[in-house]
Amino acid sequence: MALLSMNNDLHEEYNHTSKIIYLDNNATTREDKSVIEIMINHLKRSNSFGNPSSSHLIGIETRYLIDESREQIRSSINASYSNEIIFTSGGTESNNLAIYGILKTNINNHIQHIITSPFEHPSVANLLTYLQNSYKNIQISFVKVDSNGIIDLQHFRQLLKPETKLVTIMHSNNEIGSIQPIEEIVQLCRKYGSSDILIHTDASQSMGKVAIDVLRLDIDLLTICSHKFHGPKGIGALYIRQGIKLEPILYGAQHEQNLRPGTENVLAIVGLGKACQLISNKSILNKRIEQMKRTRDRLYLGLKNQFNDQNQDFLKRNGIDQYCLPNTLSLSFQQINAKQLVNQLSDSIAFSTGSACHEDTKHQTMSTTLQAIGLSWELARGTIRLSTSYMTTDDEIDESIILITNAIKQQLSSYTDQHD
Repeated sequence: MALLSMNNDLHEEYNHTSKIIYLDNNATTREDKSVIEIMINHLKRSNSFGNPSSSHLIGIETRYLIDESREQIRSSINASYSNEIIFTSGGTESNNLAIYGILKTNINNHIQHIITSPFEHPSVANLLTYLQNSYKNIQISFVKVDSNGIIDLQHFRQLLKPETKLVTIMHSNNEIGSIQPIEEIVQLCRKYGSSDILIHTDASQSMGKVAIDVLRLDIDLLTICSHKFHGPKGIGALYIRQGIKLEPILYGAQHEQNLRPGTENVLAIVGLGKACQLISNKSILNKRIEQMKRTRDRLYLGLKNQFNDQNQDFLKRNGIDQYCLPNTLSLSFQQINAKQLVNQLSDSIAFSTGSACHEDTKHQTMSTTLQAIGLSWELARGTIRLSTSYMTTDDEIDESIILITNAIKQQLSSYTDQHD
């Protein structure tokens, strides 16, 4: 009876959460229906369980599915060869393999200078901190960004030096959506006169939101994270330009060209392949981008109009539309507690403080992104991130405008009462 009661409670909770408006697509995305369908069909196949490393027909058939998915990923980023794609468990592992795998070869022998941004994903930032603390010959420079979260190219040029081995800068920022000038960064590295500088970009947030072309970008390594663009969780990939040599960071058998040991997660790989196949279609990708941007802009204008009676500094949009992901809206409100706002609306809208304040029970700290763009503590405390997807509807946006507005006005009313 207790188990039956628990199942009923879970069913009711599921029915409730399925009605929540989802505006946290930079955290993760719903799997596309086509992705779900192909994964279910894979599980239903009688020989889907095969080990891709086996030499019998069941193993060979499974290996074919992996190769097909690898080709789908290659096509989605316009890589030259499918063997430039290595499967990983996700964005974190891809970033670790790219950075540590490059530096590992000469990590104890020569000065290795790395240039990065001040607001990389923790899988980059924390790894670089570890390397700098563990090896005396690792040197790290942080390039400045402007108030819109865009890399300062002049400062970047000044940071280049003969010992520069690696540049690792995210393609787009997960908090405010700022898209970085990766092409210009690469050009500066090439013009510096050293072909030894390798360039890695974490494109986890950009895949499926903007077109990614590794040949046009001219980069050496690129991180892909499946669940950020409607694929399954627990799978990612790393693009490694042909000729680039990495050392493995895990040890085992010789899977994935001896770079990533462990029996491949075929089910998730099939799902990732399908997600990439969908965005390889320019018509599908452009329609998704148009829908994300239209709903994002509708949300921004709707909220902005709701607070016309407030002073002009009450609401601040972070980032600049010209260089921003089409789905990302970072807003800072004066006199508003973003964490409280998220809690107020937790049963109706799913959104984020945008990693603005990382909290525990004792203290708050401002995120590295909001620090880098020079946001005040008060505005950082009142910063929310709303991120749409191609699944977001106009009705959801219009309802969200009303709900967020009412919750903010509740806080303002309480603030006024406390200060009267």
